[in-house]
Amino acid sequence: MTIAEQASATNRMRRALLAFQTAKIAFLIARRRFKALPEAEVNQLKATLRLTATEVDAAFKMFSAAGLVTDDKDQRSITEAQRYLAESKP
Repeated sequence: MTIAEQASATNRMRRALLAFQTAKIAFLIARRRFKALPEAEVNQLKATLRLTATEVDAAFKMFSAAGLVTDDKDQRSITEAQRYLAESKP
């Protein structure tokens, strides 16, 4: 894989992890502030979380295929995203 492809994989991984963390924080803040959220809003937050977790999983596969290795912090987030996907199957 070329350096440009590795850089692209790294950028995708960073964006995916940031989006997942942002979605997770938004979900937690919303639940704390509004204990009884309308179901539509809860579903939207969950859909966003699932979408970002899916992108983390796809980005990680591309990242790994490029021969790149994550650090411990990123690996925890990747594992969390994959676990969320496994537990939230429709």
